[in-house]
Amino acid sequence: MAKEKLYVFRRYKKKQGAKNVRHPKLIVDSIKDKYGHLGLTSSSKTGHHKNYEMQHNPQKGKTTKSYLRKSLEYDDKELFGEILNDYKLSKEDKEYVIDFVNKHKKKK
Repeated sequence: MAKEKLYVFRRYKKKQGAKNVRHPKLIVDSIKDKYGHLGLTSSSKTGHHKNYEMQHNPQKGKTTKSYLRKSLEYDDKELFGEILNDYKLSKEDKEYVIDFVNKHKKKK
């Protein structure tokens, strides 16, 4: 079995909220038939939780502010599409995400 690519964005196929928004998710972990992921958003807050402000917008050609949700969630791999090639994580953001994921895994 090929090693799963981590720290890439994939389209999320699960319906979220009233609309089927299909937001890109950052894949940060892979366990058997599930991916660990962080949500990408343009909002600085989710509910009353602050999101992480990314240093660079991961979508090619976009300069607007972009944020990652600070909640690591797991869902079935079949709910994710192909890797989105027009999204790329910057070096600074990747360092933050790796640190965040490692701290989160230690808590479990």
